[in-house]
Amino acid sequence: MVDFKKRLTKKKIEKRTRPDEIYSTLDRASDKGPLRPVQEKILNKWFDHFQDNNDVILKLHTGQGKTLTGLLMLQSKLNQDKGPALYLCHNNQLVEQTCQQAESFGINYSVVDRDIPDEFIDGKSILITSVQKLFNGETKFGLGTKSLPVSTILMDDAHACIEVIKKACKIELKQNSHAYQEIFALFATELQNQGAGTYADITRKSYDALTAVPYWSWQDMHNEVSDILSKYSDQREIRFTWPIIKDMIKDCQCFISGQGLEIIPYVNPLYMFGSYYRAEHRIFMSATITDDSFFIKGLGISSDNIRKPLYLSDEGWSGEKMILIPSLIDSSLDRTEVVNIFAKQNKSKKFGTVALVPSFNSTKDWEQYGATIARRETIVNEIERLKDKNFEKTLVIANRYDGIDLPDNSCRVLVFDSRPYFESLYDRYIEECRGNSDIVSVRLAQTIEQGLGRAVRGEKDYCAIIITGTELVRAIRSKKSREKFSLQTRTQIEIGLEIAEFAKEEIKQGTEPVQSFLSLLNQSLGRDEGWKEFYTENMDEIQPEKESFKMLEVLELEKRADDQYSRGDYSGAVQTIQKLIDKYVTTDEERGWYLQEMARFIYPSSKLESNKYQISAHRKNTFLFKPKEGMEIKKISTISLKRIENIIEWMHSFDSYEDLYLELDDILSKLKFGVNADRFEQAFDELAKVLGFPSQRPDKQWKEGPDNLWKIGDNKYFLVECKNNVDVTRNEINKEETGQMNNACAWFEKVNGDVPVKNIMIISTKNISKAAGFNKSVEIMRENKLRLLTDNVRKFYLEFKGLDLNDLSEKRIQELLVAFKLTSDDLSSNTYSEQPRQH
Repeated sequence: MVDFKKRLTKKKIEKRTRPDEIYSTLDRASDKGPLRPVQEKILNKWFDHFQDNNDVILKLHTGQGKTLTGLLMLQSKLNQDKGPALYLCHNNQLVEQTCQQAESFGINYSVVDRDIPDEFIDGKSILITSVQKLFNGETKFGLGTKSLPVSTILMDDAHACIEVIKKACKIELKQNSHAYQEIFALFATELQNQGAGTYADITRKSYDALTAVPYWSWQDMHNEVSDILSKYSDQREIRFTWPIIKDMIKDCQCFISGQGLEIIPYVNPLYMFGSYYRAEHRIFMSATITDDSFFIKGLGISSDNIRKPLYLSDEGWSGEKMILIPSLIDSSLDRTEVVNIFAKQNKSKKFGTVALVPSFNSTKDWEQYGATIARRETIVNEIERLKDKNFEKTLVIANRYDGIDLPDNSCRVLVFDSRPYFESLYDRYIEECRGNSDIVSVRLAQTIEQGLGRAVRGEKDYCAIIITGTELVRAIRSKKSREKFSLQTRTQIEIGLEIAEFAKEEIKQGTEPVQSFLSLLNQSLGRDEGWKEFYTENMDEIQPEKESFKMLEVLELEKRADDQYSRGDYSGAVQTIQKLIDKYVTTDEERGWYLQEMARFIYPSSKLESNKYQISAHRKNTFLFKPKEGMEIKKISTISLKRIENIIEWMHSFDSYEDLYLELDDILSKLKFGVNADRFEQAFDELAKVLGFPSQRPDKQWKEGPDNLWKIGDNKYFLVECKNNVDVTRNEINKEETGQMNNACAWFEKVNGDVPVKNIMIISTKNISKAAGFNKSVEIMRENKLRLLTDNVRKFYLEFKGLDLNDLSEKRIQELLVAFKLTSDDLSSNTYSEQPRQH
């Protein structure tokens, strides 16, 4: 063999370290041309100004070659003899795609087989693997002091990786597991004290029933929890998390539902993953549209690095999205009509149609019309089918808003069907307790933005995005929600709202609503020059706005308090949260949340002081933990019983009738059998406000009493127990359900005395089993009566369409309440209920 190295005039081969120079030496595939200008600029900026930073956040538009950019950064580190270098993806599909990219560009890489490859450890190749391989209790990279040293880590799609890391640090137990049963039994008394109704629902294995173990009970009994988990630690659902959190059970929180439980640390122990935690250089890839504030707690990045990402300041917008909201064009174009239009098979289609839905429950009507439902085991193949031009069937994807690329013709129509919902018990609990907080709103906005971006994967890519489902439309349309989106997405939504108005003008001139909608859609798909110019003109007007770091500053203070607490500085943690409240908190809901955090922080040093904070927390936000002692139950105020004025005030809270109707439609759409119990009860509470009545949710607020309570007269009440989510084919009301109703009635009498009250159970049957019975007069609202109520409310408000909401006649409102059977007397009569029947 000829040794060519001996023949060189330059005896030493110098490794190139500048990424652009490295690229020029690669044996890349023949279809891979030179670096794009944007890649070259960002790589030079990194090499000249950022490469020595411990942490770097890299922000680039979708479709600008982030994967190659990241691989070249890691190769630069290897060429500087600063290995090992690790490239992390948040799922196996992306690992495969990244390996294909590395292969096509001639970059030397390796993957994890049974063991960590030596060529990675020796700094001779980039290891490409999933974030799950690093973050688990049996990781081949080792835990704590036994962790494998890694010099440079790059995390692709870092926001999605945060969720993977959270899951790795969480124990999830199914209801039928021994560990669940023992932990539930351990805290049974405390959980019953927190809410007898919720406790009963959990014992019935209800999916919707959800509660949290109070921090004081958990801290007092964490040793018993540790014993239970240790006993079952060889079981798969505990095994991979136990080594990570076994010594910090006291600093975890526990959420329990009728289907399972979650144990999750307040702060993820990132220090356990030494390969990540002690890496010399960490690069985090993030989309230009996302707020990176969550990195501070989720990934342990300093606020300084979050404030100063690596990006190109002269980069404008990228890609074309025509956002169409059919229900804003005309109310006939509701979700049912949208599914009808886009779910049907069409053999002549020249592009892919994809629908994103929040759950598999939402796929049923799509499937009935002939759409293909992507399952976990088939999703990769189904996406490949689209890329191979199999377009005739619409592909429906449930609860996946990131990690899916649908470029070019694989998806030209994206139907975003209904508002995304958080699935984990932790997220569901947070949403219940502080659903209006900025943190929940920003997370929802980011999920929606991720979904909107699935089909536009490059600068020249385009897609029509159909928004349907009342809650999602409200989130997209509301000014308050829109503030949480990136400037680029906000502008695209505003264009969408504007073209909806154009369509309305056409309808007024005689065009059929569906024709007007489809005509707009075809202007995007047919590449209408006028539309393209209109879009470009509007997007070009985007002016950079001053960046707000409010969310970052809030999370920074939260992290500081967590750090103080972990060091045993309990009073310091409390003071830090007080600073946060003083500077940033504007609502009682959030004030209560942070007061509860102060109560938790101070509990190890003073149980008395902790209970005082908890009393204050519960006064501000009654959805939080009921204090151990000293709780006050507030009766419904009599001040706000001027019903007509309340209705007018509710209508005046909207800028237009369209906004009002959108809100009303959202409320009424949740008042159906089969809807999640908490959302149903919340909607029933909002319905009281719509009808001008003051109301409460006692079981939610005071942890006892009925699900809903309306005050419909000076001394007259409407008490409701909601069983809308039981099996609609069931024939009887059981003993447990009548017992809950009896307890609710007894609670009402204890709090309010012997006053007139209409007791209603919303359930699908009026038959009472032989073993059951009511102690008080109770009537049943079945599906037909519930529908009658919601229909009458809708008809009542349709009477105001086209009127000036600022000039409403009280007399006319009263006449309409009578006409549509919505008076207090109607609610007290048998208009919306019927007598139960004993079997």
